Amino acid sequence: MLEVPIWRCGHEAASLTTSVLRDYRGEPLARVHHAPALLVHRVVSRLRAAAPGPEEDPESRWDAIARAGELLTGSRLGGLGPEDHARLVTRATGAPLAWSRQALAELAGGLREIRSALHWQAPGGDLTVFRTRRVALPDGRTYAWVPAGRVLGFVAPSNHPTVHLTWVLALAMGWSVAVRPGSDDPLTPWRLALALRAAGFPAERIALLPGGHDLVPALVEACDRTVAYGGPVLADLLGRDARVLMNGPGRSRVLVDAPADPDATAGFLLECILHDGGRKCTCASAVLVRGEVPGLLDGLAGKLAAIPLLDPLDPAARVPAWKDPDAARRTPGRVVVHDGVTFVQPELVRCPDPFAPPFGLELPAPWATAAELPAGADPLPLLRGSLAVTLLTRDPGLVEACLTEPTIAKVFAGPVPPWFTEPGAPHHGRLSEFLFTSKAFREEGQPWR
Repeated sequence: MLEVPIWRCGHEAASLTTSVLRDYRGEPLARVHHAPALLVHRVVSRLRAAAPGPEEDPESRWDAIARAGELLTGSRLGGLGPEDHARLVTRATGAPLAWSRQALAELAGGLREIRSALHWQAPGGDLTVFRTRRVALPDGRTYAWVPAGRVLGFVAPSNHPTVHLTWVLALAMGWSVAVRPGSDDPLTPWRLALALRAAGFPAERIALLPGGHDLVPALVEACDRTVAYGGPVLADLLGRDARVLMNGPGRSRVLVDAPADPDATAGFLLECILHDGGRKCTCASAVLVRGEVPGLLDGLAGKLAAIPLLDPLDPAARVPAWKDPDAARRTPGRVVVHDGVTFVQPELVRCPDPFAPPFGLELPAPWATAAELPAGADPLPLLRGSLAVTLLTRDPGLVEACLTEPTIAKVFAGPVPPWFTEPGAPHHGRLSEFLFTSKAFREEGQPWR
């Protein structure tokens, strides 16, 4: 059986506490070694000592990360080739194989283009700030822009492999990172760490600490900053700690009030909902139609209902399997068991009252809600609280209202799906805004020289 070890600053370690990772049919895949919570502070101390000083040329770590991107999809790592890895991720998470392959390719591409990602993060897009820690204004004045700490904790989900680009971006910006992998996918961060080490990145700056919820408070306490993904339980656990950047359900939405072609628009909406098996937090979970658009929602409902339920290892599969049948049955979706595999049937649920449940409810599957508003109604109250909003509208005032709405993180005007992103682009703001701080700084005379 495959062994997924603890990764202590570049060195694999076994644990007395292990669990068996099973696939969507209940078959064993791997033995995962769990880190005890008492280990976290010791490991974070080592990570803190390994964080780079100002004398390190960041080009060297950027080059290593880019090389790791080549290795991720072109080499055997930990005894597994890229196709082996994609199939294991599919079996472990239930994600369709085509999406697992694509996600690994996207992750590798993000590593190869790490410099491009960093341009999003640097003030003014100037990468020299990562070397000088100084920002120069056009009139010659300067201020300091420095890390707010040395070690980032990362509480990873299992819904999509590309979330791991976030902690790699932190490594590129000079942080050390302690990752608690998602329970269903400890495989992706392990392969990623192996690729980084093989590419020459300082592996002593990376820790992988599989384990349960007991690790999360220890990570938050020991690390300077923590990025966490999870639902209401984890959000309640972390409270309102300012050191934590919490990523919960996306509740991403699409508004339509000006379709040029209802059938083409229905096809676009289908991809907004179905992309990556509907597992991303930016996949559309709600469609809001303002005004009369005859046939649009019926056409979209028909397209969703026609998607076949195939074993996730089938290259044509587009609907994810549910590893936990009981969790599937607790959703409002229609549960279907096909050939021993549990699915939630793809569906568009029409909501007579958009201000009442289930409008906006999000499932990790291609399942969405829809509602209609009369022409001229203000849709903003129904768009608030969204990670991403796509506006198919000719109303520039609505676009501006969404841009200035604090509870909407991303706004796309025109046929841009809510899951659209580029590595390093703002998600919940820029990662660097969370990891760095600006300081007043003035230097004159330099009497010590």
